[in-house]
Amino acid sequence: MRNPVTKISKIVLATFIICAMSISTNAQIMKKKKIKHSTTTSNSSNANFKGCMQALTKKSGEVFSLAPGILTVRATSNAVTVSIKKTGGRAETQVNIYVNNVLRQNQVIEFNNGSYTTPYKSKLIRGVKGKIIKVEIVNQSVANSFRYTAKITGKTKSLVKELKPATGMLIGQGFKNVYTLNSCSGKTKIIIRRTAGQARATIRIFEKKSNGNYTKQLKSVTFEKGKKIKVFTINSTKKLKVELKNISVANTITYKINAVAIQ
Repeated sequence: MRNPVTKISKIVLATFIICAMSISTNAQIMKKKKIKHSTTTSNSSNANFKGCMQALTKKSGEVFSLAPGILTVRATSNAVTVSIKKTGGRAETQVNIYVNNVLRQNQVIEFNNGSYTTPYKSKLIRGVKGKIIKVEIVNQSVANSFRYTAKITGKTKSLVKELKPATGMLIGQGFKNVYTLNSCSGKTKIIIRRTAGQARATIRIFEKKSNGNYTKQLKSVTFEKGKKIKVFTINSTKKLKVELKNISVANTITYKINAVAIQ
């Protein structure tokens, strides 16, 4: 009787081990699936981030009857807002908005003649990503002028003030300061590329303080001559200053500096 009992015990034990291994394997598979799903959600969130609302271009001036005031910019988002306010003058004025040189006839902004000022008058223009927006400020009076401040705003990831990377070349001991706008996401990615030259350089990143000075240093690193790119992620909602300085005597560095909002 002892041999049959032993055989049955071994079979039961083997079955138990197989079941345990199966449960463990299934649990690991489910865990991997959950992790993969979580990563996909995060990537989707980043893909949905369209950037921060910024003034893509801005202009102040005075127009007479001979020539209109003009603003142009390429839209960085599907919708942009054209805003203009009267700051002085007496002329009757019409503001025309063009998308790829086609007039938006139902989105004209008008100012009657008379001596007064106004807050911003705005028009939301949709379906324009990648298209050229032109604003034409037309003075319709012969004798009077029209003073204004106008801007076109839209979402963009660029945080460089000119909304495009800063480029140039530095000789020995020369430096370049690039100032960023506030990041609405609280995160700024700063990319510094060496496009030519062998000079060593220093990179320092400062945060703007409440007194208006850029004295809070966040980063200080050396850009060695063999390096082609440096990338930093800065957690801050404040404006930043990026300083690139050539610390070589005989060599130069040609650079491209960019700053973008990320999530």
